[in-house]
Amino acid sequence: MLNIIKEMLRQTRRDKLLWFGAVYIFIMFATVFTDNGLTSDTGSSFFGFAMQSVSIITPIILGTMAARICGADLRDKTANYELLFGKKRWEVYFGRFIASLIACFTVMTVIFAVIIALPTALNGWGESLSARNAAAHLALVYPIMFRILCFFTAFTFLCRNDIIAFVVAVVGTGLMFVFVFAMLNLADIELTWHLALSDMVHIIDFSNTTQGFADGRDITVYKAPIETAAAVRSLLASFGIGSFWLFGGYMLFRKRDIS
Repeated sequence: MLNIIKEMLRQTRRDKLLWFGAVYIFIMFATVFTDNGLTSDTGSSFFGFAMQSVSIITPIILGTMAARICGADLRDKTANYELLFGKKRWEVYFGRFIASLIACFTVMTVIFAVIIALPTALNGWGESLSARNAAAHLALVYPIMFRILCFFTAFTFLCRNDIIAFVVAVVGTGLMFVFVFAMLNLADIELTWHLALSDMVHIIDFSNTTQGFADGRDITVYKAPIETAAAVRSLLASFGIGSFWLFGGYMLFRKRDIS
């Protein structure tokens, strides 16, 4: 399985489609963030704004990368040869999942690091949000990303096509966000741990703000404490539902003809 992981990571580094998508996202983020305080806000102030924007694009990034890593070799039948040459199905399945996990977590960590490091290096961290609170929010994002990756791994292996999985990642993410906000605004029902998308929106929701005064100027202060009950529900849902998708997908994949 280690060889599969290494090979999938090598392919990912050389995947022109993923690099094209990375350049597009970089240009989009650079344009939006530069116009909204990337070089003028403190790190804590910018963190609160940027993370809410990143939550919208994160599932698409994860879904796209998982689709390419897990599905491209299924569509062109490369995975068939792995099985013919003695690889076990669990190695083919979990090897690609682990490669997706490594690649996606690395990419998202780089994005988070830039969001935090660049404005902080230019203007300091500031007083809008404590570093400990920001770290707590970030720590809870990774289990949710695990949950999303588990779903897209299972879905990609079952449909055996990275293109279908990519379309579902893009269109499905948009529809789910519309559904979550419609439930909140029209039915007054707040979905949190129930869906990975709503859980992520809830965890990095910095819309509750107040005005403060520090270093001789007015600042925005984010009031976003992490409630213990909400954190526990998020962790249980992330690892529990994520594992259900991951192992359920493998059980179905194990019984299906891959040809």
